Amino acid sequence: MPGKDSLYQDLRGEIAGMKVIDTHEHITSERSRLQGLESPFNLGYAGCDLCGAGASDEEARLAEEPSLDPMAAAQVFLKYYPHTRTTGYGRSMARTLRDVFGIDRLGEESFGELWEKIRTGIGPGSYSRWFRERYNIEAVILDVDNDDEYPDFFHHSLRHARYFIMVDNRDDLEELEWRSGCSIHSAAQLRDAMWSYLERLVESKKAVALKNNLAYNRSLSFERTTAADADRAFSLLFARKHQHHAGSWLKTQHRSWEEMAPLQNFLVHESVRFAEEHGLAYQLHTGLHAGYTNEIPGSRPGLLVNLFREYRKVRFVLFHGGFPYCREWGVLGKNFPNVYLDLCWMHIISPATCVQMLDEWLDYVPNNKILGFGGDLHLVESIHGHLEQARDNIARALAAKVARGDYDRKTAGEIAWNLLYRNPRKLYGLD
Repeated sequence: MPGKDSLYQDLRGEIAGMKVIDTHEHITSERSRLQGLESPFNLGYAGCDLCGAGASDEEARLAEEPSLDPMAAAQVFLKYYPHTRTTGYGRSMARTLRDVFGIDRLGEESFGELWEKIRTGIGPGSYSRWFRERYNIEAVILDVDNDDEYPDFFHHSLRHARYFIMVDNRDDLEELEWRSGCSIHSAAQLRDAMWSYLERLVESKKAVALKNNLAYNRSLSFERTTAADADRAFSLLFARKHQHHAGSWLKTQHRSWEEMAPLQNFLVHESVRFAEEHGLAYQLHTGLHAGYTNEIPGSRPGLLVNLFREYRKVRFVLFHGGFPYCREWGVLGKNFPNVYLDLCWMHIISPATCVQMLDEWLDYVPNNKILGFGGDLHLVESIHGHLEQARDNIARALAAKVARGDYDRKTAGEIAWNLLYRNPRKLYGLD
């Protein structure tokens, strides 16, 4: 039997030629890129490592808002780059810098060169060339919050949580009335407004999924809630403590998610029902958050079991390997026929963990349940480093399987095709 290294090279070569369905992107539109407003700070997730490397709150603020002081933001980034370039994020970015921009080492001079190449590097029609020709990506599932035009091989995952489910004050409620064209004076009317809004989007966009990213705001424990409990929480949007100074009745009062949980839970269940009735997949962020000092126990994938049990016709797609709850995440894909596992973002969170866990997941998760790649990125250029890392990881995990005799070389190639192309194509109805 060939050694693991030669098996890896053989599989890696085959995988390089496979078509890919990119299951999750936040790609900025060509129209926006042509305005030349993007910067190196959106080139992957390397900025998310600044806090872990010891950046202060003020330094993090400068890096998060580079347009306020570009030079200061660049100094912060470069200060910590020697320590962040070795992480999964940093290595993916370094690969993109080298292969796409011709930059071997990032410093003050090359940072300015990079900024200029990003500002001027995209022209009309560029996205078709990048995705179809360079990356061999046949279709993209897009998660954005704009009305820009995208090439026809982009399909939409509809956002709804931030507008409707996370409403926590009267001012936002009035905006939802404007957005949906509906009067909203009860939890039921808020549900109807959310459905009306989503139905218009389904008709106007090539929608294949709904996206629930509430893990950034609250626990993923979405208990079933009665309409009466939801209405009581809804009423808090109108309740204001008495104020004595003039004009105080106009002030916005935000409510905590704990206060609003009965209404939010009600709306989450109603959004899942929407997905069921309209034949859409239902995507959920699980595990690690992008950004700084976020708490993750509330984003454990196991908290979602009640949804899987109740809505058995809905195809639930769990994101990001559930990292660091990877085994729990995998068991859900094994135990529930309507749960699918998406490795988007996971390949660069920790390449080593991804290889180890893919080796393990394939021991107990049927190989038609795993989706192999989603970039989860904003700039088309940065997909390069992530996709190459994903191809590496899948080849390494499968080479280990073949080297141990778990299955033969032909089976390994078939599994790679399933992960990168066949599974997402079937799940999202892209046939």
